Amino acid sequence: MYRKGFPFWLRPFLRRDVIAITLWRRVYLSETLAGEALQRILAHELVHVRQIERVGLFRFYWRYLREYVANRRAGMPAHEAYRRISFEQEALIIETSVEAEDA
Repeated sequence: MYRKGFPFWLRPFLRRDVIAITLWRRVYLSETLAGEALQRILAHELVHVRQIERVGLFRFYWRYLREYVANRRAGMPAHEAYRRISFEQEALIIETSVEAEDA
């Protein structure tokens, strides 16, 4: 299930550049997304939904946070630390394949 727009209670916790977030089985997307960008980001976020179903809610978020912190401690800037999370790498493969289909 996805919804355009972020709920009011979530907005204070999001950076301004966040365009999508998955919380359990719900995907929240920026209202600015449309067309190919919407399809690409939605495909990415739906990978996270499947990952949560595969490894479990608690384990998913625990590993996600643990990998991010480890990457930051290794000296990576925030964006790179995020991109190096194994769950993000898996989702990026799908996102990239949607881009290739659209080309």
